[in-house]
Amino acid sequence: MRLPNETASSWVHLVFASFSWSSVCAWAEFPDLKPSDRTELEKLAASLKTHIDSLLKEARDTQEVQLFGRPSAQAKQNATLVLLKRRIDEALALVTIRLGGGSKKHPAVLSFLPGLLTGFTRAPIDERPKRANEAAGRLEAGEDFGERGGLVGKLKDAAERAQKAIDANDGAQMGWSKERSEELVAKGRLRLELERVHRSLGALFPGQRDFVESFFLKGEKPSEGTSEDEAAGTNEDAEG
Repeated sequence: MRLPNETASSWVHLVFASFSWSSVCAWAEFPDLKPSDRTELEKLAASLKTHIDSLLKEARDTQEVQLFGRPSAQAKQNATLVLLKRRIDEALALVTIRLGGGSKKHPAVLSFLPGLLTGFTRAPIDERPKRANEAAGRLEAGEDFGERGGLVGKLKDAAERAQKAIDANDGAQMGWSKERSEELVAKGRLRLELERVHRSLGALFPGQRDFVESFFLKGEKPSEGTSEDEAAGTNEDAEG
């Protein structure tokens, strides 16, 4: 028996193990074997199926997070960061007009947002909500103008949304890592179980190596080949 590479996906391992489990189940039903041998095969099948089910659950859990949990959290984070940037830009534009006389180099403008929009967007993602709140605080404490209260509220709201989304995205990443770790453990246990089944079959049927190997895929194919292979060979003969 040659197991799939350890780096192969859980799904590759599940296909491999499912074939072996089904083979053991099939032979456990054939009257050609002694009742005692069939009983032992039933025990092997039950144990192997437990490990298959365990890996299947963990692989599905990881896939669920991979396909939906992480992208959803990442998209929400991205959307809130874009919103935050738009509101910062809106506030900067109004501060420039109302307090800076149209100049972004005016002290009042630079006091509100020292690095202007470029400095804000170049800041690490997890720092942007804090910087937006600080900018809102400076705006609130500075010279008043008609739209100031609304801008302050919008900045604080966007900062809060972004912070929550960043925290949720970090949580989704940690959740994926946890699920992935559990999946890898289950995959390792299934590999050990397949090796145990192989040894047990060897002990149950000594001197019948080819028979024992027939319980396992060779590469990706059964020992007797497949009907697809025969169909392909027929087509090649016809073309020749």
